[in-house]
Amino acid sequence: MTQVSQMVRAALMVSDLDASRDFYTRVLGLTEVYTEGVAQGGTMHRLLGMPDTITTRTCILKVPGKPAYGMVGLFEVRNPQPPRIQRQNDSSNVGEFCIVFYCENLDPVYEEAQRRGLAVLAPPMPLRVRGHVKQREMTLRGPDGEKINLIEWDIARADAGDRPEPWPGIPEA
Repeated sequence: MTQVSQMVRAALMVSDLDASRDFYTRVLGLTEVYTEGVAQGGTMHRLLGMPDTITTRTCILKVPGKPAYGMVGLFEVRNPQPPRIQRQNDSSNVGEFCIVFYCENLDPVYEEAQRRGLAVLAPPMPLRVRGHVKQREMTLRGPDGEKINLIEWDIARADAGDRPEPWPGIPEA
C-alpha cells in the first residue's frame, strides 16, 4: 500500500474567482495567498481534464502563518468554462466533497451567509451523537454551491492537537 501526506488542498472550480476569493478571505479568514496567477498552455489543462484552449486564473488561499496544508485552491477556467454539476443543493449528493474547518464562532459566519444569500443547510446547532450533546456545527454552501461544514472549536486548541471528535460531549438530559 502506498502512503500519502495530509491533504494539501481542496481545488475548487469556480465561476467567479473574485467572488469566491472574497468569500474565503472575508467570511472564513483564509487571507494568506499561497500562490496566484494565470495559466495558459503547459499541461494544466490535462490535469483539469479540459481542452488546451483554456485560460485558468488561480488563487490558492491558506490560514495566515500556518503550514501549506489544508489550503483552498480556487480555479476559474475559461475558453471554455466547465459545466456546472447537477446536484440537490438542499441535501447531500453521492460523490460530493464537503470541506470541513474548525471555526471560533459560527454566529458571524451564519449572519454573513444569510446576508450574501448563500444556502444554509444547517444553521449553528449543537451536534448530538449517541446520547451526548457536543460542540456546535453548521453546514452551508459557498458561492458555487460547494458544501462547507464548520465545527465551532477553539482554534488554538485545535492547532495544539486538541480536537472535539474524541470528546464524548455532555449527556443529553
